Amino acid sequence: MNVERLVQTPTLLGLGNFRGIGLLAEQHQRRIARRIEQENCIFAVNLRRTRRALEQIAAFHQFLAKYPDQVELAMTGADVRRIAGSGRLAAMLAIEGGLAIQNDLGLLRTYARLGATSMTLTHSASIDWVDSSTDVERWGGLNELGRSVIAELNRLRMIVDLSHVSDKTIDQVTRLSTAPVIASHSSARALSNHPRNVSDELARRIADTGGCIGINFYNEFIDQAYCDYMAGRADGILKALNQPTAYRPDQLDQAAADRLRHFFHDIPFRPRFELILDHIDHLVKVAGIDHVGIGADLDSCLIPTPEGIDTVRDYPNLTEGLTQRGYADSDLEKIMGGNFLRVFTEVRGS
Repeated sequence: MNVERLVQTPTLLGLGNFRGIGLLAEQHQRRIARRIEQENCIFAVNLRRTRRALEQIAAFHQFLAKYPDQVELAMTGADVRRIAGSGRLAAMLAIEGGLAIQNDLGLLRTYARLGATSMTLTHSASIDWVDSSTDVERWGGLNELGRSVIAELNRLRMIVDLSHVSDKTIDQVTRLSTAPVIASHSSARALSNHPRNVSDELARRIADTGGCIGINFYNEFIDQAYCDYMAGRADGILKALNQPTAYRPDQLDQAAADRLRHFFHDIPFRPRFELILDHIDHLVKVAGIDHVGIGADLDSCLIPTPEGIDTVRDYPNLTEGLTQRGYADSDLEKIMGGNFLRVFTEVRGS
């Protein structure tokens, strides 16, 4: 099997706070990561207000303009194939957290014009129109404005991302959306009972739309023992992220990075690498081979991950492990990016 070819297929990965579906060969990822570090481009964990969203989008476009030989914005499936074929990174701009639209569909349309092609409806907190999986329920899923947001995302041909939202929200969105939806970075709740993961029933519902689920590598979402350990900690990350801050907008990046570094410093153990494969296996059996991908959440901070996965350079471990479990090359290409590219093409156009 040509592992190098499989590593270089389009996939889904967090780079800063936008999620790129593009060419993630290790040489490109290392080079881009170094440039981000050199440029001090640490993106905030949650888009808190319009100004911050616009600042981040501006930084994203400035980054693209500075390194056109390495990365380019992809707006369609054809863009991804063309850019990847030229040996560069195809990057998609996504809004992670509907708080960024400030309850304004006009602002959502502005983000679309600026190049955003998907939006995670919320992050760790329930907001004025949608419930989060890690906060108190306010609306029983979506309220009227939330339903209008889904309709507008469909009209704009932006992908609806259901990671972070409540079960009721997923249930309602999968019934409302006229286009495939994704859970870009969530794992299987049957194997690690965390609210950020998707249940078997909801995984099937996402698949029924034609969408897909990206397996998140964060320890707490992969290993039940790690999840239980974290549940016993008083200073949980989601509680911390939901706490309001008095930081100025220009301080939010550093504040988010500091919180995460403090939280991730205490890592009790690293789960077995095979647990990642178990989550892939499980969701393939539940949702089908055409509806599972990689959404590692390898973001601007170093999240705690299982043994054998530290950076994108370790992705060959995934292809090797899945091959040993009997997956064909064609199946690996779907999991390692093909399924996400299919959804992107169906929603955005070829």
